[in-house]
Amino acid sequence: MGTPDQLPNPDLDGQPIDGEQFGAFTPEKFELVKGYLFDSREHPESRRNLLKLLLVNLGLVEVVRSAPEERWREALRHAYKPGGT
Repeated sequence: MGTPDQLPNPDLDGQPIDGEQFGAFTPEKFELVKGYLFDSREHPESRRNLLKLLLVNLGLVEVVRSAPEERWREALRHAYKPGGT
């Protein structure tokens, strides 16, 4: 699964997270900063950590069901295009 100093990788099915991972990668409190959770747009680390824990906990199959297939395909094209961001 991973250790408190390492985020686990999401799998197809949801997996439990432990208390140490929860404490290490969940912000202490929810805040809204200039329209972004936990910090400004320039500092996405807290959002990224929480999202990854949620992806692990819910599982990728269930996450993919949350948006239309074409949006996922578009996102994959952008994420994996040569020289892409």
